[in-house]
Amino acid sequence: MVEIFNERNRQFYDYWKQLPRAEGSLLPYRSSFLPEEIPDLLPNLLLFEVISKDFMKIRLQGTTIDEQYGSDMAGANYLDFVEPKRREVAASAFLMMAETPCGIVARLDQLLTTGRYVTVEAIGFPLLNDRGDNPIIIYSSNELRRSNRFTFEDEYQLHYIYVLDREIIDIGAGAPEFHDLPDDDH
Repeated sequence: MVEIFNERNRQFYDYWKQLPRAEGSLLPYRSSFLPEEIPDLLPNLLLFEVISKDFMKIRLQGTTIDEQYGSDMAGANYLDFVEPKRREVAASAFLMMAETPCGIVARLDQLLTTGRYVTVEAIGFPLLNDRGDNPIIIYSSNELRRSNRFTFEDEYQLHYIYVLDREIIDIGAGAPEFHDLPDDDH
């Protein structure tokens, strides 16, 4: 059983699990995800389209996420916000979710544009794209507590995000092993 600490993330997980699946698939179509059914969760949702291993397009970003990062990043490449030495690992997580398929829950320390550090829990799952071949990944990201971190000066840093832990969620296709370190570091 996956450990989810934030109640909103638990509600998101329960909602995703009950979505009708495409025939013969472990995944629901994007069109079966109806935002009006979970209005209280929308401010903390992110929707990504996996265009290629180098381009994870931010399709939708909730208002709480806008406030945390100081802008609406919709349309941008998520990987542009990741430190260069971490981009391959970050992209691998998205690709693994789409290809296996599986979910991920991660706890992260984040530096917000307000200068405040927080610890968040983010949980994501793949969806089938009704409009094309590019997979869709949907995340719910909610604050757990204030972080005690005061500096992000080590090799595991993302630009604004420090990955504390990441757990793979088996949705029926297995839970592949995932290393949060670049290949040459483990």
